[in-house]
Amino acid sequence: MNITLQKGNLSQDLKDSLVRYYQALGTEGDYAGHLLKQWAHDDNIIVYNVAGESGPVGWIVYNPHKSLVEQILVNKDQVGKGMDALIEKESLVAAEVLRADKDAYRVLVDYGFRPTRTYTSDGFDLAKLDLSTAVYLKKIAGKRPSEEYPGTETVVVEKVPPTHTHDEIKTAIISILDSLGGLEAFVKTGQTVVIKPNVVADHGMKDGVYMGGVVTDLGLLKALVEVLLPVAGKIIIAEGSSINRAETTKMFELYGYDTLIDLDPAKVSLVDLHQDKLVKKAVPRGKRMLSRDIPVTFEKADTIINVPVMKIHFAAIASLSIKNLQGALPPLEKYMSHYFGLWQNLVNIHHLVKPNLIIIDGLTAQEDFGPVNGSPKPMNLLIGGTNAVATDAVTMSIMGLDPALSPPVRVAHMQGMGPIEPEKIHVTGVSIDEVRSPFKQPDINLEGGENLFVHAETACPGCRGYLHFVLFKLRRPDPQHPGKLLIDRPFQRKVNLFLGPVTEAEPKPDETNIFLGTCQQHRKDMGKHLPGCPPHTDVIMKGVFSLYPDVELPQYADQTAEEKLEEMLKEVLKGDTP
Repeated sequence: MNITLQKGNLSQDLKDSLVRYYQALGTEGDYAGHLLKQWAHDDNIIVYNVAGESGPVGWIVYNPHKSLVEQILVNKDQVGKGMDALIEKESLVAAEVLRADKDAYRVLVDYGFRPTRTYTSDGFDLAKLDLSTAVYLKKIAGKRPSEEYPGTETVVVEKVPPTHTHDEIKTAIISILDSLGGLEAFVKTGQTVVIKPNVVADHGMKDGVYMGGVVTDLGLLKALVEVLLPVAGKIIIAEGSSINRAETTKMFELYGYDTLIDLDPAKVSLVDLHQDKLVKKAVPRGKRMLSRDIPVTFEKADTIINVPVMKIHFAAIASLSIKNLQGALPPLEKYMSHYFGLWQNLVNIHHLVKPNLIIIDGLTAQEDFGPVNGSPKPMNLLIGGTNAVATDAVTMSIMGLDPALSPPVRVAHMQGMGPIEPEKIHVTGVSIDEVRSPFKQPDINLEGGENLFVHAETACPGCRGYLHFVLFKLRRPDPQHPGKLLIDRPFQRKVNLFLGPVTEAEPKPDETNIFLGTCQQHRKDMGKHLPGCPPHTDVIMKGVFSLYPDVELPQYADQTAEEKLEEMLKEVLKGDTP
């Protein structure tokens, strides 16, 4: 049965149905009256009339500023199809229900929503449920956005000789700019330009020598600064390292970025975004988070140039321009991105930071277990564009990857941020086929141990990738049991790790159960829950290694800083009502 949604209004039929619904529920207080009064004063509320082939089947009341379903009044057997139609229009959404409404809660959980917050508003106890990203990605598989992307985007693919001389790189940059309208299309005389490179961590250095493919190439940045200097009034290279979070300035020095200032000390500077002042900005459509704190450096920029590295990412599939803006956030915001939903929040950041130009560093790329532990792969390319989705799509195609398989690229595409369809992307320079070279992808191993079992049949690449990293740390000798690995430790009770929205196995109370991520949040009272979407590596590491109190906890990032961020997040959650 086909279901359609049409915008309507707060009809008398809807009002009467709402009153009857809550009267039958028998809850204290006039929640129906509360909702109707609230909606009457909110011009943004959308009432969707839900209809089937034989006529109306109910209503969905939706708040587009929060991407929040505030009420579902649909025949029970049609709720699923009604929600399918809604997310086709609105993408990732959340829902708010009265906590006493157990039936509505169960229907939403069965569909794929997961409880993420409980709070009291105007005297009513409410629960917020977010649609599982894994469920969403499955439901949109093979589908196009509900509204076609208008027009086409241009992406420039430039080959650079393998010698990578300064003049060769500079020539390629100028060629990219000329193909996109010239330097004057991006920078006017005296304007401030912010360059956002990728300086994720110190992993690129081996015995004092840079191996390539981990951070944005210094030679590329030097050539880009020289191209900009005759026009720009200020050039700021700005970054906030995602792993070595407290050491961005040291990362600048480690990779030689401090020498860029010597090109023109009066104009060129470096900014550690973790130390920058912040400005709060509302997130358009309020998906997953209503606002973000953004470094003021971006707010003061006339032009922002995003310069990521062409590399594989063990969880995001590829780390390119969309993923690179995670480094644009201060530490707490980075932490909250994982907690509330990394893939959606990467899209949100682009709406707030708004890069004007993208130049992807494909001089030396990175394959296998990227973004920091992979292998350098010479590609001798620079890829430029003005649209992040289109530029990432072309780059992924060159890497031998389907753009639709990268969660952040796919979410951005379905929300209208840019096209991945070849017919909507005009590729200039050299063709994709001419330079395509499939990248080796990481072998994600979720195999458990003798008494530790992983249940991940429906998990998305995010949780799978981050859990792989943690399980890898268990594949080493167990100090308590010679001849065994930690992962094979003979626990007294069977240990289960559950991830993904649905698992074939059900948790049992006489076993040790650890539930990963938002997808398993509905089971959090049945064992240990590790929050996030996907949970940050440190959160999973801490949760899994709690099974091994005699083993020192492996360090992914600075543990003191991580614990401080965890406490800061708790304070945010206490004072924040969605």
